[in-house]
Amino acid sequence: MSNTWDYIVVGGGHNGLSAACTLAESKASVLVVEQLPFLGGLSASHAYVKAAPQHLLSLGAMDDMFMGQSTLAEDLRLPHYGYQGIKLEHPYGWMNEDGDTLLLFEDFERTVRDIQYFSPKDAVAYRELRPAIDFILDLQDRYGVQQTSAMGKWDMAGLALKLARNRSLRKALGRMYTASVFEMISETFESDAMRGLWAFWTGMICPGDMDSTGLYMSAFGGVHRGGVRRPKGGMTGLMSAFANNLKDHGGEVRAGTAVERIVVRDNRATGVRLVDGSVLNARRGVLSSCAPQLTLGKLLEPGTLDRQTSDKVKFIPANYLNAAAFKIDVAVGGPLSYPRAQAKRAQRDSADIRKTTFMTGTLEDHMAQLDLLKLGSNVAVPPVYMAILSAADPSIAPPGQDVLYLNSTVPAVPSGGWDARKAEYSATIRRSAKRYLSGLDAELGCVESSPADFESRFGTPRGCYFHVDMIPTRMGANRPAPGLGGYTTPVEALFISGAGTHPGGGVSGWPGRLAAQRALKG
Repeated sequence: MSNTWDYIVVGGGHNGLSAACTLAESKASVLVVEQLPFLGGLSASHAYVKAAPQHLLSLGAMDDMFMGQSTLAEDLRLPHYGYQGIKLEHPYGWMNEDGDTLLLFEDFERTVRDIQYFSPKDAVAYRELRPAIDFILDLQDRYGVQQTSAMGKWDMAGLALKLARNRSLRKALGRMYTASVFEMISETFESDAMRGLWAFWTGMICPGDMDSTGLYMSAFGGVHRGGVRRPKGGMTGLMSAFANNLKDHGGEVRAGTAVERIVVRDNRATGVRLVDGSVLNARRGVLSSCAPQLTLGKLLEPGTLDRQTSDKVKFIPANYLNAAAFKIDVAVGGPLSYPRAQAKRAQRDSADIRKTTFMTGTLEDHMAQLDLLKLGSNVAVPPVYMAILSAADPSIAPPGQDVLYLNSTVPAVPSGGWDARKAEYSATIRRSAKRYLSGLDAELGCVESSPADFESRFGTPRGCYFHVDMIPTRMGANRPAPGLGGYTTPVEALFISGAGTHPGGGVSGWPGRLAAQRALKG
């Protein structure tokens, strides 16, 4: 077996695979090394429960909304390599204990009508907010698929001219840029449905009480711009398409292969050393889709970086307000349902709400929770995020059985530590979910993942899915830190290619593809 390639990619998640495919299509020789025994990382669906081998659980990502808004799937011919996207008519929604449901449809007008059920005023406000949301998403669509240096002075002039012509747009964007997203939600909507839905979703992306996060009022906008797709066969259906592309172009994969160090000689990355002591060589470069804190920390020999840069890496924020995700993924031997909500929904329309991902809680609930999370504690009845993944994709469970994706926000580091508190937090989240769900008594097995588990299994700092907090000051050329943006690092031929660089977290594949394009320039 060869031990030298043009490029070595560390990490076989979707960004690592996107980078590897981009490199291989340029006719470079590429090796992907992945510490897990299968590809995908946090973007994999896998039979984690031995007692339920036909149930594919998704511990991290479950949709590819961000990738679906761009041309990446077409660019890499992923449908040709087996990717099939299941389009969701109403992908996200909100539910209360009384069984009232708000659904966000791909059809904007139908969404407005659903909002009117709760508040005609909110329906008007949502319509009026759309131009600002579209403006932000237009920028994301344009610049999220380009190098951070792509935006020039003429682009800035064009944006300024567009804003100068539209006073209401200017005002809305100005408020979104200065306010926290929780402030924006409070000022914009009156119903618990709209306030609670936006609070949960945006709170998963960024600290809801931080200035300038009002820009994330655009977070659901993609639902109405091409919709949300769920890969058939779970997220591994998407990962397999990446892998098939890579194989077709001569790339190689070594799963179950853990990297101990990135080898650096004369300040140039020349390969990787594995935990078994063997060395794999890279002629042209090493790309790491691991978190930048790991890539520029543990994976480098001490002293590789100067003290100032090492400190800068330590300051990179990851769940810095102490809010993180706790996941419970369940294989169920029967059907799951929302009995109270389904009965109420049937009085309004025929929407199959089993296919909707639901969020719960009011804005006030989320504000109170965030205050306690900062102190290492939590509310007694936490809001939950529930998705019956097998409802939209029956291929990931046997007929008549289900897979549940259950998420709730918890302290990244709770008082007392996770060893002592994990069982308690899991029981609390389950009790909260059972207020809405029926059928969990047929559970076959589950995987419970605390923020500490995510860090130890997947290398996510403090359990941060996005590697680096998605705050406005850590985006674009400042992601992961000022002076470390643009995929290059202080080590020659070492590139960052994961969610901790532009354009950021979520399943898009663009951090990997853009990093590979930068690496190919030398």
